[in-house]
Amino acid sequence: MRSRTGFSLSFFAAVFLNLVFVIPVCFAEDRAGIGTTNPEGRFWKESGFVVGYGTNEIPEGHYEPILLIWHLAYDLRNYIPALKNHKGILAGVCEPQVNLAFQPSSEFEFGVGLGLKYLYPLTDRLYPYVQLTVGPHYISLQTKEQASGFIFSNTIGAGLYYFVTENSAVMVGYRARHISNAGTREPNDGINTHFGTIGYSFFF
Repeated sequence: MRSRTGFSLSFFAAVFLNLVFVIPVCFAEDRAGIGTTNPEGRFWKESGFVVGYGTNEIPEGHYEPILLIWHLAYDLRNYIPALKNHKGILAGVCEPQVNLAFQPSSEFEFGVGLGLKYLYPLTDRLYPYVQLTVGPHYISLQTKEQASGFIFSNTIGAGLYYFVTENSAVMVGYRARHISNAGTREPNDGINTHFGTIGYSFFF
């Protein structure tokens, strides 16, 4: 049973990573900086990959998930005229993810986070940001305090983009995440996890 699970995880991880790295390369264009051009029919303005490591104590020991996230964002100034002349950028965010854990045993999570991100340019290269996402997930971990299966993931975070080219940037950040199932099963005390993250994004 474990070997079948391991094969499934490897297959989905391979597909996920292929999508993450192929799509930005295929669709990124040579355009000047963030928020300066219209997407011209393309829905997403940012496509990137985020990895992260988190830890928290549970009754069975430490839960240590590794985040594998496809980070997608779209500049909402294209839909909210009042924001057109605002220096900061309000973006809608979508984050499909497949996350792996190796403590206290080999486990996995998958789901999607939807929310908002706000970026503000300190310089041409430095953009600090804050972000909030919520969304449905599945978790294989079963603990004395939290049932496995369907859950909700609520995440807040902050960090910094550093643009290495006009349309690509490294991002580093911190995230705090709470997962629980809204009382649909017991136990449901939730799991709170703190993450450090790093990623790379293309803007088009």
